[in-house]
Amino acid sequence: KWIRRRLRMKQMKEWKSYKSLHKTLRKMGYKGTFKKISMTRWRNSLSPLVCMALPNKWFDEIKLFDMSKVETAVLHYYKE
Repeated sequence: KWIRRRLRMKQMKEWKSYKSLHKTLRKMGYKGTFKKISMTRWRNSLSPLVCMALPNKWFDEIKLFDMSKVETAVLHYYKE
């Protein structure tokens, strides 16, 4: 989850302005008015607008490895 949020933030920085975000949303078929948001903030990388423009499905399409699907186990080693 953290990695996806960080990648969304990096994409927001590349877009540089909220106008690019709005243009992307319109290309995807969303209509209406959108709020102006800062494109360089960590907190805005989890905003509904950015999540609509860069959904989790998009990360699957670019073959990003999903760490949440990996099973992990904790191994304990005790010296006696």
